[in-house]
Amino acid sequence: MRSVQSHLVRCRQARERFERKRDELRVKSQRKEDRVEELEEALQRESREDSNLEVLQTTLREVEEEKGLNEGQLNDSANAMNQMMQILKQIRQEMVAKDADIAQLKEELRVAESEQHLITDKRRKRISEKNTAVGHIDDMKRTKERLKRTKDETVACILDFSEKANLVSQRVEIDPGETNTSLEKKYERLQRDHDRHNRELGATRDEIRAETEKTRRDHQQALKQVKEFKLLASALKSALKHRKKRWNVFRSHISSRAKAQFTYLLSERSFRGRLLTDHENKLLDLQVEPDITKDSSEGRGARTLSGGEKSFSQVCLLLALWEAMGSPIRCLDEFDVYMDHINRKMAIDMLMHAARRSIGRQFILITPGSRAEITLAPDVRVKELAEPERGQARLSFR
Repeated sequence: MRSVQSHLVRCRQARERFERKRDELRVKSQRKEDRVEELEEALQRESREDSNLEVLQTTLREVEEEKGLNEGQLNDSANAMNQMMQILKQIRQEMVAKDADIAQLKEELRVAESEQHLITDKRRKRISEKNTAVGHIDDMKRTKERLKRTKDETVACILDFSEKANLVSQRVEIDPGETNTSLEKKYERLQRDHDRHNRELGATRDEIRAETEKTRRDHQQALKQVKEFKLLASALKSALKHRKKRWNVFRSHISSRAKAQFTYLLSERSFRGRLLTDHENKLLDLQVEPDITKDSSEGRGARTLSGGEKSFSQVCLLLALWEAMGSPIRCLDEFDVYMDHINRKMAIDMLMHAARRSIGRQFILITPGSRAEITLAPDVRVKELAEPERGQARLSFR
């Protein structure tokens, strides 16, 4: 039994070795097949490359010929470049020589300009001295003429005074024995008498005459100013009347435009109405008829309208009045409080349409309604606030 079991064990071991050897041979066989496939593919590639070899050789010959041509052109270009470098070298040498000549000429020009400046300064100085001397001579001539005129005027004045004195009385002969001192004393006494007489009058004759002339000039100036003020007042009154007239026309245009706009906006919802203005009493009233089928020309007053009709009419009135205003920012708070869904939607669309027509204006609309009724657009921004907390006593600002 033991020999049989040992033989069975050996057989099993031999079987396992055989199976391992079989697996190894199978792997080697697979590797050999892969190698054969690789060699076949390489052989096929080589055969295809052999077919393209002639084409490549022909291309190589053409490229070598083109290379020869390019080398010839390169040599020609190099020779031409050498010639150009020689010419450039000669030109540079000529430029260096010309630069030296230019520098020498600039130096000579600088020396000549400095000499010219010196000569110009000397000439200007001589001309200034000449003008000063000519002016001094002219001043002396004018002074001489003025002194001559003064002398002639003085002589004429003396002759005139002598003639006028002779008209009053003949020349008074000085009494014998009178001296310069006695005459001066008499003159001083007469001067004191004259001064006392002026003090009694309150002013001298010349001062009274000057004051009279000044008063007359002031009176004439006052009359002239009164006349000018009257003309100015008349012109201002005419301008005020003209401005009031233009203002009335302008106000009537604004009123007509607001009325037409109000009627047009009401017709958007098939309402009929009109805007009543009393500029004299400064009153504004509106009449609205929601039922357009009625034949009555008079509408209902604002107090008889329902909440939604009144809110819609107010929106139309604000839009009509805003057309005549120049405010860049327009705010409207809770305009749709008493409106139903249809009126709110129409009012919001009307406000957005009016805002788009108003170029350069910004509209801020606050409504308690939902954002579902607002038509979103690139020029419309909607800010929705959170719902308030019930029972909240104060807001926590941080």
